[in-house]
Amino acid sequence: MRAYIGYSTAVQYWLKNGMDETNRANVVSFRSLNDAAYTLQELTSLDLQLHGLEASMARGWPDSRRKRGKTKREVPQGEAIHVLVPKGADSNRIEGFDRHVWSTHIPENSFCEIASDTYVSTPEFAFLQMAGALTFAQTVLVGYWLCASYKLPEGGGVPLEVEPPTSVERLQTFLLGAEGCYGAKKARRALRWVIDGARSPMEVATSMVMSLPTKYGGYGLEKPCINYKVETTDWDSCTLDRPDRTYFEIDLYWPKKKVGVEYDGFPHLDPARIRKDKRRLNCLLVNDIKVLVVMYDQMVDDDVRDTLMHQLSKMLGAKQRDVSDAEKDAREALKGLLFLNEFSL
Repeated sequence: MRAYIGYSTAVQYWLKNGMDETNRANVVSFRSLNDAAYTLQELTSLDLQLHGLEASMARGWPDSRRKRGKTKREVPQGEAIHVLVPKGADSNRIEGFDRHVWSTHIPENSFCEIASDTYVSTPEFAFLQMAGALTFAQTVLVGYWLCASYKLPEGGGVPLEVEPPTSVERLQTFLLGAEGCYGAKKARRALRWVIDGARSPMEVATSMVMSLPTKYGGYGLEKPCINYKVETTDWDSCTLDRPDRTYFEIDLYWPKKKVGVEYDGFPHLDPARIRKDKRRLNCLLVNDIKVLVVMYDQMVDDDVRDTLMHQLSKMLGAKQRDVSDAEKDAREALKGLLFLNEFSL
């Protein structure tokens, strides 16, 4: 029997361990899950924790199927390892495991073998699975995480720069072969708003707030580039953070408008860093690049955030219209999702 790991357990696995070329070489395809382990005895016999698989939140996500009139079922809380089981198998939660029936076809290159009889859904397949279980905004967020160039160290601290588990291009290619799979339509829609290469949670959050459509809680602005490189002149080189670089990086940038947004977090509060940042902003200004500086408290204060977005809209030549009550509610929900830790895997 084989264990097929999926959903949030697979997402967490790739966010922690990364997806390098060695892993890609172990990607395989299966036509069915008929040999999947799904009883408690079968699953516990595989010692999944020995392979770096950690329990994640049991199904507590909003199920998009409920809005079609189906009765809301009681969702077990706690933590579990999420596994895929074949059609007809029992999908109730058992001790330590949350079982998900996968009844449609399995796209090509959906699993990576990490140990004998243990297969983890690839980042691309895990994204598809999560799209079927999450809200639209949550799906976009998971897409950002999987395409991000950072991971959070255990115990907290400054994000570490890493190779992203996947990319927008890889996700797009995978979803071409997922036609008819549950969650595929939402995954494709959500992917339109995902951007590669974020290096911090705040870059993800700020980008989503700015660019998501208003009905999903965003401000509907054009998607920015993340960590865009702006080449320097010889005169500017003394202001660079690293001597091996010949360019500045701007957190969020709109090249056609020459407008950028920079996030100031705790590392930027050091006096030496403040002086460096000011010299850097002067260099960008001389090169006709306008930059708005954003801080956490601006993003969680509704009135201050609205003012900031109107300023940015004016710089980009866009217009902000009055929003409906439903859109205001969506903004409040998005703020909770991105800034108040109201969602976890």
